[in-house]
Amino acid sequence: MGLGAIVVVGGALEALTSTAPQPGTQESPVTGPLEGVEIMGRSMVDRMVERFVRAGVEVVTVLVPGGIPLVTPAISKGLADVKVQVCSDIPSAITEKFAEYASNGIDHTFLVAGSLYTETDLLDLFYFHREARQPATRACERQVPLDLWVVDCAKAQNLTLENLFTQCSAVSYFIRDYVNSIAHARDLRRLVSDVLRGRCALRPSGVEVRPGIWIEDGADVHRRARIVAPAYIGSGSKVREDTLITRCSSIERDCFVDYGTVIEDSSILANTHVGIWLDVAHSVADGNKLFNLERNVILEISDPSVMRANGAVAQERKALRAVQEPRAKAFEVKEKTTSTQKIWQFGANLIQG
Repeated sequence: MGLGAIVVVGGALEALTSTAPQPGTQESPVTGPLEGVEIMGRSMVDRMVERFVRAGVEVVTVLVPGGIPLVTPAISKGLADVKVQVCSDIPSAITEKFAEYASNGIDHTFLVAGSLYTETDLLDLFYFHREARQPATRACERQVPLDLWVVDCAKAQNLTLENLFTQCSAVSYFIRDYVNSIAHARDLRRLVSDVLRGRCALRPSGVEVRPGIWIEDGADVHRRARIVAPAYIGSGSKVREDTLITRCSSIERDCFVDYGTVIEDSSILANTHVGIWLDVAHSVADGNKLFNLERNVILEISDPSVMRANGAVAQERKALRAVQEPRAKAFEVKEKTTSTQKIWQFGANLIQG
């Protein structure tokens, strides 16, 4: 009995199943889907695909909507049964995958949002679904439906996605294990904190050089820098002298934290340069964007000596944001009521404390 998986990126599955965040809660400092962002060395999509492969799933397809950055799981390299497909119509692509899987001997498939991280036993979920003999089974946590399903590929071909999802409400699998759906920068920070504090099974990439301090190969930490556990430093990152990294902070791959800066209870995402003598607290930083969780505000830093994206990544992000700009145009009109100089002064005050 063949078993497959379909991982949907970019919030497309949440939109179909009515579990997307309410308007006004989707602001993010991150360019592209959060599930494609490296969190302590690996993305959520990468981790989910690996879990499916380890559970014995025969074929995994990652569906990526057109117009967003391509999310390619690192585990797909060298694995013929892990495929990434860019598509303009996610509902049609899901339906086509059901038919394709059924014709290739894949009787059942997992269907999951790439933003969902859960440590539930996937095979136990599958066996529960098979015993129920229904077109689909949906996982829930504390009565809250999750975007994790098991679908009978043959039966699904005779139903629209709307009818399929409606029928799922009658058959639910209740998860008691750790769950985190990365829909917001707050969720990202919660996952980092839970991992570093050992509240879930996930572990950072790299080596635990001292209790609670994880550093990947290729990281350069100055001998006068102070790292207070728990914390994570990613591959290729440079942490200069007299810096302080503390309180469940994570410095992702290829970052640069300059002289005298304090990173407290924050995540600095990959390829981000943070300047000298700054105090970044309770925040998520990506390139020149900073989201402060306490004030619930996103700042775009105009001075590259304060914060910026590193090297060629800066050009890639600039091009991507130019493509995405029309989607956010209405929102930007409201934000432009304040002058550039006033916005920068507010940002400087927030960063430097």
